[in-house]
Amino acid sequence: MNRKTFISLFCLLGSFVGALAQDYTATLDALIQQYYPHADHPGISLQVMHTAKPERLYQRTVGLAELVKQEKILPQSNFRLASVSKQFTAYAIYLLQQEGKLSFTDPLAKYFPTLKGKARKVQILDLLNHTSGLKDYEDEIPIQQTEQLSDADVLRLIQPYSEAYAKQKYFKYSNTAYCLLSLIVEQCSQQSYAAFMHNRVFQALGMPHTQVKEANAVISSRAYGYHLSGGEFVFADQSITSATKGDGGVYSSAKDYGVWAAHIIQSYMQKEAYYQYLQQGSKVSPVITYALGWFMMKDQQGRTCLIHSGESTGFHNIVCIQPETGLIISLFSNRDDQQISPFFEGVLAALDIQPQGMEGKDLFQWLSAAYAHQIKQQQQ
Repeated sequence: MNRKTFISLFCLLGSFVGALAQDYTATLDALIQQYYPHADHPGISLQVMHTAKPERLYQRTVGLAELVKQEKILPQSNFRLASVSKQFTAYAIYLLQQEGKLSFTDPLAKYFPTLKGKARKVQILDLLNHTSGLKDYEDEIPIQQTEQLSDADVLRLIQPYSEAYAKQKYFKYSNTAYCLLSLIVEQCSQQSYAAFMHNRVFQALGMPHTQVKEANAVISSRAYGYHLSGGEFVFADQSITSATKGDGGVYSSAKDYGVWAAHIIQSYMQKEAYYQYLQQGSKVSPVITYALGWFMMKDQQGRTCLIHSGESTGFHNIVCIQPETGLIISLFSNRDDQQISPFFEGVLAALDIQPQGMEGKDLFQWLSAAYAHQIKQQQQ
């Protein structure tokens, strides 16, 4: 092939890729218009980016971060990530393990001597990968409870119980586990969980506006949560369980999350220790595993997808990372309606991503079922 022919083909390929990008943008714009047409409602922040390119491939926001003041959602708006926070808690534990301040094989009795029976023998890795079998703290909240729970309250609620998995360990999603992990971070670092996350994770990676919500803390550019009731959105930003930290207390924006996801991709592709632990996850289904705050699955072309969603009062979120391609998708919403499920299916279709093993469900629906223990358990 001569130089002139090569240049012509290269230019043709560039035009083709450019056309695909335009089609991709138009499709996502149309999806947003279909599912989130109202600029005066709570809304979304959708970002699609690629680590191989410094610029964002796609960034759109629609709707209001706060209804009374009519503040618009922006790329830097901070949403409560809910269970998307778990990947950050797991990373904090990973850092401490790398520094020799803890071991994934440490039993919980080392950190929580008041635990009983089988619960004492549960290991840190079981907490990370949801194979502990510990009691769900949500089931033990007193009916008369009005004050928000802390992670320390979670320990208090579950410590009378000894139920846990022994030799045969199965995936059982557990918010309890990640609340205990935040307490372990505090013991091993001699810092508050929020301080450790700020100093060692968010600040270190260049995520200046990401933070763990603490009492009376001011969150800049905050998106407040809303619930659809009787055809209207009502303020629903907090619940009794909204103050626990390790399982869902991180607030972040699309802009900051892109920085975090790029770091995860780098760790994965360089096959660092973090990558090795991801490969040793618990089996959720025959083709899906869970490790370090991530569901790991393949798409129709065999590409790895790291996925998690977050559901809490006023917020629904979902993220998807494809390390091999460098693709990062984040969708944050300050509304807890079910629009996010079919909308995200449309986003995945536009990007030609079909996660495998969903048992006929939309991805967001399947994840919700996994959290509710409605996915058939697989022996480890």
